[in-house]
Amino acid sequence: MKKNDFISGIAEELEIETILESTTNLKDLDEWDSMAAMVLIGYVSNEFGVTLNADDLKDMTTIESLIERIGLDKFN
Repeated sequence: MKKNDFISGIAEELEIETILESTTNLKDLDEWDSMAAMVLIGYVSNEFGVTLNADDLKDMTTIESLIERIGLDKFN
């Protein structure tokens, strides 16, 4: 998957209307809450087969750090 497609997928899953970038801090988004975190965990699991937990999300700040946690090898 391309990084831009992943970022667009995050925006769609979380119903975010603002433009997201790899440097976007998820915690700064108005839409970011515990439900959004659960949706993101499910999205990553479905798309990549990677299981994230609350501690993973707590340690991540940007979308780029999320991509690194998923694994750069999964992106082209």
